[in-house]
Amino acid sequence: MRSLPRWSLAALLVITLAGGVLRFAQAADPSAYQSRDEVAYAQIARALVVNGTYGLYGHDAQDDPVHWPPGAPLMFALAHWIDPQQRGDGRWDVPSAYPFQAAVGTAAIVAIFVLAALVAGPVAGVLAAAATAFYPPLISASGDLLSEPLGTLLLACAMAATVLALRRFSWRTGALAGVLLAATILTRADLILVPLIALATVAIVGWRRAGERRLAAAVRAAAPMAIALVVVLTPWTIFASGVAGTFVPVSSGGASNLWVGTYLPGDGSIFGSKRAMESEVKRHLPQLSDRRPHQISQVHVIRTVAARRPDLDQEAALRAEALANLRDYALGEPVAFGGMMARKVWRLWGDYTRGTYRKQRTWILSIHLAIFGLGIVGLVAGIAATRRPELWMIATIVLYVTAANAILVSEPRHNLVTMPLLAAGGAMGLVLAVGRLRERTAAARVAAPAGAHGDGHRDSAAHVPG
Repeated sequence: MRSLPRWSLAALLVITLAGGVLRFAQAADPSAYQSRDEVAYAQIARALVVNGTYGLYGHDAQDDPVHWPPGAPLMFALAHWIDPQQRGDGRWDVPSAYPFQAAVGTAAIVAIFVLAALVAGPVAGVLAAAATAFYPPLISASGDLLSEPLGTLLLACAMAATVLALRRFSWRTGALAGVLLAATILTRADLILVPLIALATVAIVGWRRAGERRLAAAVRAAAPMAIALVVVLTPWTIFASGVAGTFVPVSSGGASNLWVGTYLPGDGSIFGSKRAMESEVKRHLPQLSDRRPHQISQVHVIRTVAARRPDLDQEAALRAEALANLRDYALGEPVAFGGMMARKVWRLWGDYTRGTYRKQRTWILSIHLAIFGLGIVGLVAGIAATRRPELWMIATIVLYVTAANAILVSEPRHNLVTMPLLAAGGAMGLVLAVGRLRERTAAARVAAPAGAHGDGHRDSAAHVPG
């Protein structure tokens, strides 16, 4: 990184400024629509400031605040504490949080540059930064009160710190990577296995580098990261488990996501489950009898499903119903269930997140598919050419996100945090693969004269008349 050419730093400056302007412009004009997640984040943030408690503030609050991990609410609470604005139209919001969203989104451009440049040099860094800066859904995210901008920044920083830990095993770099990985999953609980992937990568590299006592070397390499990860995660896990009354590592939303994701009549989607459950929800909650499916809250669907097992608490009931889904659909209708999983994978990667009721735009979809396609091609090419552990780590994370969405709830929004990482991995892989190809071509040219000379002698000998 110290020897980066000036052109790359100048390019990074221009790209970051342009991306920042776009994000702050979006933050100045946030979306008028608020999803249930946005309402919950606002309620928790304001409860932290007003009451000093992690709860859902207000008369319509739910009783399960640890469904939402603390990363984004803490940032929104800081914004509200600094500037306690209110929306003024009766909706829950934290208006002062949107500049924070734009700031962390802009910082993510630099973090992605650093990650790609550490592995494959300045060209890869500039390509990855440009893809991150000008990816339209990431720009739009600055106008939403969601966790994606912060999650994107933390994931990029965690991966960069892990790359540094792979280069030189030390307590400082390992601990830094562990803290950032913990912060990542405390912001995006759906990435809960990413720290394990990073730990496994560091341990495998430590094992391979050691000449002897390889197991001890692997443990020493991964220990700082693992210890830091546990130290940062433990206080929240204790708190969340106490609130929920059962063990909660990061978020209590896993059972509901598993039920929706395995519910074949709803095609594994939130909106599909609302349509399929409409009649049952209205029987259970007659006050919703005049609602259309899209007007039914997912909370009401989840409570209706849990009511099937009144002897269990909600989480236990949802787990039992999810297992029943697997028995009835995965085992009972394996072809249809497999088709649903394939559709969920395409739902994840085949579209971009555009929010509720926003129309799809072809030009944005084209950019999304281009970044996705080049990311996959670049990763495959880079791994085939170099076998670099950094590329294997990123590819494994992409596969993990894909598998999780094939099983749990899948929607395009779930690709947003991972898209910059995929763009960085693709840029790294393409640059490294091209570099390896050039090395082989140059080596072949150096060897060609001697080979051609020897072949010439053999050819001449073969044609000498007997």
